[in-house]
Amino acid sequence: MRTKFQDGFTLMEVMVASAILGMFIVGCYKMVEGALWMNQGARDHYVAVNLADSRLERARNLQYATYSDLLETQMVMAADGTPSVTGPYRRSTSVNTNYGAILTEFVVQVDIRNHKTGAFDGIGEQLATVLPSKQ
Repeated sequence: MRTKFQDGFTLMEVMVASAILGMFIVGCYKMVEGALWMNQGARDHYVAVNLADSRLERARNLQYATYSDLLETQMVMAADGTPSVTGPYRRSTSVNTNYGAILTEFVVQVDIRNHKTGAFDGIGEQLATVLPSKQ
């Protein structure tokens, strides 16, 4: 009970204010956590595109006779492109020499490892290009 000259807050006012502040803090935490996951996902896709693009660039610099050297199936690698059993990326390169009379198609698929499950679940990037078969 308040008298005319007492200052301060009642216990109920403090509890309500604490609950509102707690909900605000939890909401901010969830927002920051979501932003971090989105940032990590964007980084993973950026690295995957760069891994695929570097593979295609390598194909552009090879002679036709060595195109088959680029074939690879589910090579697990680190972000810098070096083979790594525990790497977060898995790259596959296919070479289709029957694409056209004078063309060869290269398709590079880079899958991204799921950070929560640790498995490659089909999420990734795919790039393709067509190069002349005779150089």
